[in-house]
Amino acid sequence: MLATIAATSAACSSELAPAPPAPPTPAERLLEASEVGALVDARASAFTRQVALMTREITDDELERLVPAVRSGFAPELLRRDIAAFLEREAPPGRIDEVLSWLEGGASAEVSRIVDGYEPELSLEEWLGEYTTTPPSEERVRRVARWSDARGTGDFFVLLEQALGEAAFSVRRQLRPEAPPFRRLDDDGLFERLEASRRAAILSTLHASETVPDSILDGSIREYRSESGRWYVETYQLAVAEAMRAAGARVADALAG
Repeated sequence: MLATIAATSAACSSELAPAPPAPPTPAERLLEASEVGALVDARASAFTRQVALMTREITDDELERLVPAVRSGFAPELLRRDIAAFLEREAPPGRIDEVLSWLEGGASAEVSRIVDGYEPELSLEEWLGEYTTTPPSEERVRRVARWSDARGTGDFFVLLEQALGEAAFSVRRQLRPEAPPFRRLDDDGLFERLEASRRAAILSTLHASETVPDSILDGSIREYRSESGRWYVETYQLAVAEAMRAAGARVADALAG
């Protein structure tokens, strides 16, 4: 009798137990290796502040409509889904696995491990204050600049900034229909913004990567300059920008409904 009860209980427990999660797809692994969480996990609150600051004298009622719309439209799982779908759609056969081979196990993975485990004695602001008196060697600056440029770091910040600005303007027009449309930077403005972003990216990278050996940086530069690396940099950045625009459109549609 007890054996029957035990067997029945085990069978019921087996039936009720949740199915194990599916293993991540290559695109999902690529997002994790890219530390996409830093971009998407707190994006809703940052975007809400951006729209609120753009909207003059935003009312409590408008905020009550805006906050849940942004929380839903910029849900991290939706952003991840859109970015992964873009990568899968644009990837030639085997390309994502090729990127993962070095992003998870090559020199670039070693750079990430060292940077993630490093706690600088000085904050970036403090370090910049001493930069002119005790700068890194010119060779080190050039090497880090090559690494930053290969990863497209400065360009990415501008692309993301523009995508979020466009999304914020579309949302604001649902609250203020008379507001002007988004205006992209002209050629001169874009060049200046890219140059400023590139310089800032190099300085922040110099600070964060102080303990990364030159040889490992050189290996990572080669990886990012490879065919798969160039594809990854361009496609990932476009995927993020498109996901932010799509999220803004979801918010605008929710406010319009």
